[in-house]
Amino acid sequence: MKTIARSRRHLDGFTLIELIVVVALMALFMGTIAFGMGAATNSRVRGAATMIASGIRVAFSRSASTSKSLRAVFDLDQNSMLIEEADLPMLVRRDDVTGADGATGSTPQEQAAIQEAERLVKGPTAPRPLFKPITAFGFDAEDPSKGRELGRGVAFRRVEVSHQEDPILSGRAYLYFWPGGQTERASIQVGRKGDTGDSGVISILVSPLTGRVRIETGAKSMERPRDDSDREDRGF
Repeated sequence: MKTIARSRRHLDGFTLIELIVVVALMALFMGTIAFGMGAATNSRVRGAATMIASGIRVAFSRSASTSKSLRAVFDLDQNSMLIEEADLPMLVRRDDVTGADGATGSTPQEQAAIQEAERLVKGPTAPRPLFKPITAFGFDAEDPSKGRELGRGVAFRRVEVSHQEDPILSGRAYLYFWPGGQTERASIQVGRKGDTGDSGVISILVSPLTGRVRIETGAKSMERPRDDSDREDRGF
């Protein structure tokens, strides 16, 4: 009987050790999968930043070569980017309450806000440029009106442009390009969808006069000029 009891304890102990080993292997396996998924998402974030930088360069070059006003549209709700071209010269209205920056409204919300603003203003108003989505060489999209998506698991964090006082956290943000080779100072941040911290965030920084784009790791805010002496373009 003692021999049988010792044998049972031995078997029970051996089974417990096996269970511990299996649990440890499962934890290691799940950790490897999670690490791999995180690495894949980080790679997509980097790819999205590269795509945005490429789109900005394309819009800057096209505006300079065609002598037309263009803008990059960052849709923070759909996590996509598109390029639009105007039918008239564009003069941006700083901190325009309609959200359209002086152009024709491109969303129902902007159109309603413009109608309300024009209702309150007496007398004639200047025509608003109409921006239409385009497909530009180097930034091809199957449907220009939807643009290009950032990619699975990637989202905009915030967008800062010099004609807006506050960062844009939702809706649409616009970065403008003018004939002669000029744009705005800007910072576009992208990261993993659902994350709230700064880990894994990549910033795309835009220089206004040269159109130079720089990709940096981390959440980098746009450097706003402190005075007129800071408004020159140092090209980073």
